[in-house]
Amino acid sequence: MTRLAIVGAGPKAAALVARASELRAELGTHRVPELIVFERAKVGAAWDGTDEYSSGFVSLCTPGEKDVCFPYDDVWDGEGEFVSLASRLHARFSWSAYLVATGRYATWVDRGRDHPDHERFADYLDWVFDAADHDIVQGDVKRIWQLPTGKWCVEYERSGVMHPCVVDGVVLTGNGEPRPVDVEAGVPAKRVFDAASFWKHRETLLGRHGRTLVAVAGDGGSAGTIVAWLAQRFAERKGRIISISPMGTLFPRGDGHAERRWFTDPADWSKLTLDHRRKLIERTEAGVISMRNKSVIDGSGVIDYEAGYLRSVAVDADGQLTLSLDYDERPREPLSVDFVVNAVGFDAWTRLALVDHPKTTALSVTRTDANRVTLDALRKGVEWKIQGDLSLPTSEGFPPGIHVPSLAGLAQGPGIGNLGCLGLMARKILQPYLS
Repeated sequence: MTRLAIVGAGPKAAALVARASELRAELGTHRVPELIVFERAKVGAAWDGTDEYSSGFVSLCTPGEKDVCFPYDDVWDGEGEFVSLASRLHARFSWSAYLVATGRYATWVDRGRDHPDHERFADYLDWVFDAADHDIVQGDVKRIWQLPTGKWCVEYERSGVMHPCVVDGVVLTGNGEPRPVDVEAGVPAKRVFDAASFWKHRETLLGRHGRTLVAVAGDGGSAGTIVAWLAQRFAERKGRIISISPMGTLFPRGDGHAERRWFTDPADWSKLTLDHRRKLIERTEAGVISMRNKSVIDGSGVIDYEAGYLRSVAVDADGQLTLSLDYDERPREPLSVDFVVNAVGFDAWTRLALVDHPKTTALSVTRTDANRVTLDALRKGVEWKIQGDLSLPTSEGFPPGIHVPSLAGLAQGPGIGNLGCLGLMARKILQPYLS
């Protein structure tokens, strides 16, 4: 039996676990790979508010119905015969099945079928693991390398002890590291946050007496969520927000059927040019915010806007933070604020730092102003070639078996790297491992 390692017990892992469980019932255990899920904390830790990345009370941008098995398109086989995999997956692992099993279905319907908050979504993921009778391996993955046999060794730490695990392939999940900004020496650590650490320390920004001025840099979903959260809290306090974004505004995502159909069914995605694919992703995922956050932000009177990019943070003689900005590669007037949140998002490529291989090491370095042009060109040359099983392209010299769904949107469909079509993502990864 083949073995597939999954780093991180979030929604992508839950989708793989659910599908593998149902495939074992249909095909037999011997034909389906054993899944080994490594997690340093617990299932859904990045969502439930106990770790960084979320307060737990933030709403998902996607509806609950886009669950770990969506889009449930395993209905007809190649011979035109009806197969029941989709209906069985829905009965066992869907969002509605979870609500029924936990006694929340009627309340959810009566409340308008609203999007779940992150804490509820984390509970759903944990429920999926339980329904699949699948445990996690508690441990922090430190290094992954290829053995002479072609298999992979995953080395993880638990209670201070290192353990090896040999597998046939590895799925890397997670956001990656927050994109950095240059912070000069002497700046107090509790005055500068990123899109992950903000949620753990958010009350710090509300505890000051008098007028508080917070700058939030970024134009994507992380920035929009943080600006909307602060706007609601500052409505009753003496506080203001400066939203720093490339064009001085926060654009809502294109969220109609014409855009979302690509997320559900990317069958003809490859017919679009690479330029058009990038533009569609920009309109729907990168550099846009949800309509619900846009509504909160537009209705707030405590937000000002600055066009430009945040380049560095310093502290002046009075203890105020000084922000250096540029616009169109020209310096702008510095801003003086009390706090800054660098919410320009996460760099999913940094997850490749776990893989000890020259080809992946070159892609996983942190993106800075100094290496931006060279690194972007290198990554773009790989991104559009990511293979159908969501692995790095062997045609470019990468060893087989490193699956990177978070990086596969441009090549394989815009929903692959997020919550848009978790069921399709799982099918693409598992298919080559079925014997």
